Amino acid sequence: MTLAPGLVARLTAMAERARLALVHPARDVVDQLERGEIDILVTGADRAHGELMQRPLFEDGFLSAQRKGHPRGIGPLDLDSFCALDHLLISADGGGFSGLVDDALAVLGRSRRVAVSIQTYALAPVILAHSDCICTLPRRFLIRFAHELDLTPPPLDLPPARIVALWHPRNQEDKGHAWLRECLYQAAAA
Repeated sequence: MTLAPGLVARLTAMAERARLALVHPARDVVDQLERGEIDILVTGADRAHGELMQRPLFEDGFLSAQRKGHPRGIGPLDLDSFCALDHLLISADGGGFSGLVDDALAVLGRSRRVAVSIQTYALAPVILAHSDCICTLPRRFLIRFAHELDLTPPPLDLPPARIVALWHPRNQEDKGHAWLRECLYQAAAA
């Protein structure tokens, strides 16, 4: 959702016959990279693997989002209100009900109720627009939906989201792969 629009625009402008498949990574994504089934994995820095090549793409802060007309109103969120609301969580592995926000809350001796867990970012704006859940996600993603959602800083300190590109070392010198990586870097910098 964050990189694909810019990447696709660059690829179609520079190589109109190129084909690109964007897939949700499987649990054995490192094995898929090793087998050559996927070329590049875009993921959080925490999923980096020692034997894979990597390059940081960007860092991003977080915003909390809610539907327009949410019963809580608009404006800054305080920690008590934040913890009392129902939350939507994106669990990349599927079905998880705890994440980075929960870790930060635990340090403060607080918790929240994750009412909905989804596996893909694409569903988040749609679900938020039709529920009273709130969601805390990277700013770069949420800002695209500012016309549909109310956005505010979360009431707690969160480490920045660090997004990296990973690829197998055998592709490091491959000219086509290097070109694709460069397109990805340019999309990330835009």
